[in-house]
Amino acid sequence: MNRNVTAIYRTHAVADLVRRELANVGVSRSSIHVVPDTDVAVAPNGRRDDDRYLDDLHDMNLPDNDLRTYQHCVRDGDYVVSVEVDDDLVTRVQEIMKRPETEARDFAARDEEFFNEPVVPHSNAPAGRDPASVWQPDTTSASGMRSYRRDRPAGGI
Repeated sequence: MNRNVTAIYRTHAVADLVRRELANVGVSRSSIHVVPDTDVAVAPNGRRDDDRYLDDLHDMNLPDNDLRTYQHCVRDGDYVVSVEVDDDLVTRVQEIMKRPETEARDFAARDEEFFNEPVVPHSNAPAGRDPASVWQPDTTSASGMRSYRRDRPAGGI
């Protein structure tokens, strides 16, 4: 696996639907990550005050510029679906993740909304990430999602 496709969804039901459809086309369940992984209520202010999910996003090794957006989306009640796949499945995965009925959030708009927000550090404050393990933005990103590439498989997240 050397590709990653990630999208943001408003509800857990939609994120879970995407996860099931990805599994139905042959993506290993261990390669599909949903954060938060369960239907988690938000506080009355419309935000999640629990930052434990932010470490899960850090562990995906996504670039910091995008990590900020994912972190703040999760805090605002959204769900992130991230899937690691081989090159031959990327197009099919993108089709599943961008279909209008799956209600993928407009990543560019969310990115702009959180542009000035900080990246929340990992709670265990690792010394730093191995640059070879961080996904690099890919030109095959489609509307409503981001695609990443790296030269070697992740070896697990």
